Amino acid sequence: MVMMTVTSCNSFKINVNLENSNGKTVYLQRYDGDKMNNMDSVVAKDNKAVFKVKKNENLDALCIMINGWRRPLTFFADNQDVTITGDYQNYNGINVLASESQEKLNKFMAEVNNIEDEQEIYYYVLDFAKQNIDNPIAPYAVYRYKWAFSLNDLENLYEAMPADMHSTYKDLVVGYIKGLQLTEVGMPYLDFTQKDVNGEDFTLSSVIGKSKIVILDFWASWCPDCRKENPGLVAAYNEFKNKGLDIVSVSFDTNEEAWKKAIADDNLSWKNHVSDLKGWSNATADLYTIAYIPQNIIIDADGIIIKKNVPAERLKELLSSLLN
Repeated sequence: MVMMTVTSCNSFKINVNLENSNGKTVYLQRYDGDKMNNMDSVVAKDNKAVFKVKKNENLDALCIMINGWRRPLTFFADNQDVTITGDYQNYNGINVLASESQEKLNKFMAEVNNIEDEQEIYYYVLDFAKQNIDNPIAPYAVYRYKWAFSLNDLENLYEAMPADMHSTYKDLVVGYIKGLQLTEVGMPYLDFTQKDVNGEDFTLSSVIGKSKIVILDFWASWCPDCRKENPGLVAAYNEFKNKGLDIVSVSFDTNEEAWKKAIADDNLSWKNHVSDLKGWSNATADLYTIAYIPQNIIIDADGIIIKKNVPAERLKELLSSLLN
């Protein structure tokens, strides 16, 4: 009896009860910064799966994953029992009852999902992170919405986090910061080689210096916002291509035919279109620390990054000042 009591005190349970999950393998995972590691797996019986987890000083996020989901379900147990309910087929409707940290995160996610304006999202996430800066949910929220922050914001938030905090997401934040520092305005471009639409190697350095301005454009055929930006990009190219402008488009596509079709449909007539067809795992996107699309990086003839993320409606004005 004593042994059973000690074992119980040293562990907690994760109870997964998801409709339509019967017979599916449920994976318990933890992200180590490089990849998601499987800690355990259970085949759901009667739509239920239970994990017994040893308590740990590391209160970082845990995840469950089931084949068919696009991403793992992340939660903070804080060494307390967790109950996960809902429908396997309705990922966004799944409820997580766990620690006080998770309750805060639930309220945060519910609120931020109802905000449409990106500037409002920025202020809301910033306030949440500041209020919870001593808790691992802060770096998780910051990293999840990292696209909303400037480099200076991220540096300040990271410095405010406790030095001894156990958090993979804190490590991811600092890694993201280092990547942004390498691609800030004023830094030299980073060279890369990737396959073009003909399967031939294209290297960025082959066009730097040959044109006065090179726009490095990150997009995908499946990205609605990218497709909305394309007409403005095409208009800018047509007006300035004979004045020293070139464009290199890096696609996040995984489907080669869809990629090529979008190039043709949107009249992206410049020569250099590249992709490794690995989606969000695109190596060039990783090199340039691209967390969302569309994005662009504008490089001068000396290979120096002079502007970043210029909206299509402002491109002509900028290019006119640089090339006329």
